[in-house]
Amino acid sequence: MLKVDDIRVSYGHIEVLKGISFTVEMGEIVALIGGNGAGKTTTLSTISGLLRPTSGKLSWKGEEIQNTTVEAIVASGISHCPEGRRIFPGLSVRENLITGTAARANNKQEIEEDLTLVFELFPRLKERIKQRGWSLSGGEQQMLAIGRALMSRPSLLMLDEPSLGLAPIIIEQVFERIVELNKRTGLAVLLVEQNSAMALEVASRAFVLETGTITLSGIASVLAGDPRIQEAYLGG
Repeated sequence: MLKVDDIRVSYGHIEVLKGISFTVEMGEIVALIGGNGAGKTTTLSTISGLLRPTSGKLSWKGEEIQNTTVEAIVASGISHCPEGRRIFPGLSVRENLITGTAARANNKQEIEEDLTLVFELFPRLKERIKQRGWSLSGGEQQMLAIGRALMSRPSLLMLDEPSLGLAPIIIEQVFERIVELNKRTGLAVLLVEQNSAMALEVASRAFVLETGTITLSGIASVLAGDPRIQEAYLGG
């Protein structure tokens, strides 16, 4: 479904991604783990069109997208839920969710169906449908950010640090919903997450990114037992 092929990205003279390659297949959860500054957020931003690679190819459903606009990438089925949630604090829960439909045709029936799905996944959002974004807890804002990303009807959902700043019990709830969504709809998920234990638990495959280079890859459950991963990322 998604093929990242020898992608390089630079900020000025500093090369941040140094020729990384990986794939995301239909209906799977893939984790991208690594420390701060490894290039994880840069990777997602490049896939979503916010950054342009200096070389390499990005293929989405067989079509190259490395020079495609952000709007066209979203419309093609890739949705990016950014680090830090970035909801609109002055808009209500419903209004925030509706902003996620900007890149699609204005089909009111489909939009209502998608709102229903979001509220089934996150009942707390339905309870707070008229509340402003600023009044929500951190966990509720993360649910809202994921829900907004789902409103574009993606085939691939990219999540950047969904557990950041959340209490452990809320992290569990968010990840349970991610797994439920994947099983229920077949939605592929590319997960960037510093909570490596949780990421490896829910993913089918994983890639380890260190200073712009993929150093390890494989089945997530196997990587979770790798002494190098345990020492570096799991506190083993």
